Amino acid sequence: MRSRIYYIVLILLLSACNSLNRLSLYNLSNQYSNTSFTILKAVAFNDGRLSSRVFIPVQMSDMVTASGENSDKNFRKVGIKYELFETYESKHILDSASIIIIDSALFAKDTIITIDIQYPDDRKYILKLELIDLNRVDAVSKYLCLDNSVPASPDNFLLKGADGNLLFENVLGEDEEFFLQLSDTTAKEVFVRYYKREFPLALPPFLEEPEHNFDYRADSVFVIVAEKGETEVMQLQNEGFYHFQTDSSGRGGYTVFRFHKGFPEIISSEQMLQSLRYITTKNEFDEIRFSDDIKLAVDNFWLNNAGNPSRARAMIQKYYGRVVDANNYFTSYLEGWKTDRGLIYIVYGPPKIVFRGKDLEEWLYGEKGNSNSIRLQFVKVENPFTKNDYSLIKSPSYKEKWYNIVNTWRR
Repeated sequence: MRSRIYYIVLILLLSACNSLNRLSLYNLSNQYSNTSFTILKAVAFNDGRLSSRVFIPVQMSDMVTASGENSDKNFRKVGIKYELFETYESKHILDSASIIIIDSALFAKDTIITIDIQYPDDRKYILKLELIDLNRVDAVSKYLCLDNSVPASPDNFLLKGADGNLLFENVLGEDEEFFLQLSDTTAKEVFVRYYKREFPLALPPFLEEPEHNFDYRADSVFVIVAEKGETEVMQLQNEGFYHFQTDSSGRGGYTVFRFHKGFPEIISSEQMLQSLRYITTKNEFDEIRFSDDIKLAVDNFWLNNAGNPSRARAMIQKYYGRVVDANNYFTSYLEGWKTDRGLIYIVYGPPKIVFRGKDLEEWLYGEKGNSNSIRLQFVKVENPFTKNDYSLIKSPSYKEKWYNIVNTWRR
C-alpha cells in the first residue's frame, strides 16, 4: 500500500534571523539512541539548480491518538520543524519553518511529508529536522547534510523501489528491485562501478591504523539505460557496493550497498563470531572459529564469562543488540559494526554526550569536565561512496581504560 504524500512548500528565507545556539554546542547523543517513540528518516533530492525536495516518512501507527474537546473522534497531531544552517558552527539560521498535520485515527496511513527548500548558493548545508508527536508532547530529531556543491553530488539521485515508492535506505537485499530518479533529466545512460572489497575490522582505540589508499579501480563497470530522468529497474546480483554516475570523469555519484543476508540483523553463528573479536583474545577467537560447532562455541564463550545461563542470555542480547544498532547508525562503505564508531559503540555503549562539527564528531562517556571521563574524537573522511565515514583519532592514553571496559564483558 502506498503512503500518502503531503507536498509542503515552505520557502521562508530568514537570513536575518540569529541563532545564538550553534548546532555544534548541542548534545546530539539522541541520534544514536533506539529508545525514541519513532525513527526519523529523511532523504533529499536536488530537483532544481538551487532547490531541494526533502522527503520525511511518518509512521502514523507510532503516533498517539487523542480526542478533541468537543468531539469523540480520535485524531493524531504531528508537527514538522526544520532549520537550515551553513555548517554545524553557524550562528545564523538561513531558513526555517514548521507545519502541523492533524489526521483522523480511523483513516490514518503512513505519510510522507515533502518540503521544498531553496538553496542560497551552490554548496553544502546542514538541515535540522524535528518530528513532533503533539499528542505525546515528544519529539525526535535528525541532521541531514544537503549537498548542492557539485552536479555529481549524491543528492542528485533518488532511490525508488520498482513500484515507484521511495526507499529511505541505500542498503538493499538480493531480491529487491529498484531504479534511480536523476536530477539530470537529459542523461541517456548511467555508469555503474561495482566494488567487492574485504575490509579489516576496526582496531582498538590505542592502536594506530596502517596507512592504506583505497583502490578506486572497480571490479567491473557496466552501463544502464536512463530515459526522462529515470534509470531502468535493476537488482543487485552480488554482495558489494555499486556506484552510479551520470559523469564518469570524476568520483562523485550515488552508491547502493548490498551486505550479508538479513543485514542489519545478525542471523548466523558466523556473524555472531565475527563481532566477538572485539572482546576476545586471538587464541580464543581462533579456537571458536575452528571449532566443529561455531554456534555452540559462541554460546559457551558467553556462558563461561557470564557464570550462569540467565546472565549469559542478557549479555548476548545486549552485545548483539549494539551490533545491530551500529549497523543502523554507522554503516558507510562497510558494515557499521566494523567501523571505528561501531567498535566504540559496541564495547562502551551509547555515548552520553555527542558534539558534532563540520569535520569532527566528539563522544564523551562520563561527566563533562571530569578527568575520569573518556573523550574520543572522530574525523570525517571525504568519501565518494558515503557521507557517513568517520575515523577515530587514536591515542595510547586509551589503552588502560579500553582493557578495563573489555574486562567488564568477561566477568
